Amino acid sequence: MPSLENRVSKMEQAVAHVDLSRMTDAELLAHAGTFPMFSKGMYAAVLTLVGRHPSALPIVKVDPERGKP
Repeated sequence: MPSLENRVSKMEQAVAHVDLSRMTDAELLAHAGTFPMFSKGMYAAVLTLVGRHPSALPIVKVDPERGKP
């Protein structure tokens, strides 16, 4: 059985050929679940998904305490 490093390397190479921007949200979640925790592939899928949906929190453009952006 190949070592963990070899298996992770093969998975990361496989993700290089996947177009994350064309996947649906459900496909991205399923794709992220195929990778080990904290791997590049998992992070790429999750960050692509998060980037699609704006935050519910307002973004403060000017800091009220400093008066500067």
